[in-house]
Amino acid sequence: MQELSESSCPRVKNEAGRAFQATFVLVLGLFFMCAVISGCFGGCFSTLANGVQQAETLAAQMHQKMTNSDVAGIYDGADQRYRDAVTRQKSDALFSAVGSKLGVPQDCKQQGFFINATTSGTTLRLVCQTTFSKNATGTETFVWIKSSDQFRLLSYNIQSEELIER
Repeated sequence: MQELSESSCPRVKNEAGRAFQATFVLVLGLFFMCAVISGCFGGCFSTLANGVQQAETLAAQMHQKMTNSDVAGIYDGADQRYRDAVTRQKSDALFSAVGSKLGVPQDCKQQGFFINATTSGTTLRLVCQTTFSKNATGTETFVWIKSSDQFRLLSYNIQSEELIER
């Protein structure tokens, strides 16, 4: 009976080499996929964290304009789509009513945040439970869109019983 060895069976040696190569390629591919996925998640979490911070900054800037009764600044700084949907008079009337009936914004507690990045642009939506200076509250929803490397107001909505009742 003849004993089998690598030298007597080149076919066994060749198949073992191919199996090692296939395993190496598979491990290398899995490592690459894990690195890509990790980078994507890291980038997504970073974008999300930066988006929340950006939205809070934008809300603070908007509230500063409301505090200063800068209704023209709100309208002039808004995205063109906002200005196409809302006339200056209606926008000014809304923000003037908020100021006269509710007062100036004092505290904005985040209730929700959404970021949407597409080929059409990036939008940020922030929902805040806001306390105003005239003992009033309201739920504000801000939507900004990135235009020319700057976020601009796309829409503003406020829900407040005091705004209707006063």
